Amino acid sequence: MKKWLPILLAMVVHSAHAKWENYFPAKLSEGISIASHAGHGGFHVFREDYAFSTGLIYSGEIRPISVAGKQVLSNFLGVDRDDPIFTVKYQNEVKLIEDGKEYWMPVSYSVVEALKKVKKGGKITAFERLIGVSGGQWIFLLDGFDAVP
Repeated sequence: MKKWLPILLAMVVHSAHAKWENYFPAKLSEGISIASHAGHGGFHVFREDYAFSTGLIYSGEIRPISVAGKQVLSNFLGVDRDDPIFTVKYQNEVKLIEDGKEYWMPVSYSVVEALKKVKKGGKITAFERLIGVSGGQWIFLLDGFDAVP
């Protein structure tokens, strides 16, 4: 836990979502490790603010949100999965890659449209929040990104 104390303290300081500079630079694996050390597993929706900025590779793959992603995201947003805010805004997830590991992240319609302008295999700085876990699948919500030239 001592190893993660500086990151946890920095996350408290960087807790707002309004600006990208409030997303703490960290690897996705570090975010998962922090949440794991906090005792989260099975099914859990985070009310803590786990907001990160991470260098990732955009695979170009987009698919409908997984069952686990829908379950966690609807609970995180506090809406039913049939609510229009959910069904219209969040329909897809994108595959992003970090150190060879693949992550499927739920993403809003507007972010999907912007991502379509990034070439497959392109590098991005992703701004994501770790919003929950379901059946061992860690769910990150992709809030936005900057393309890396």
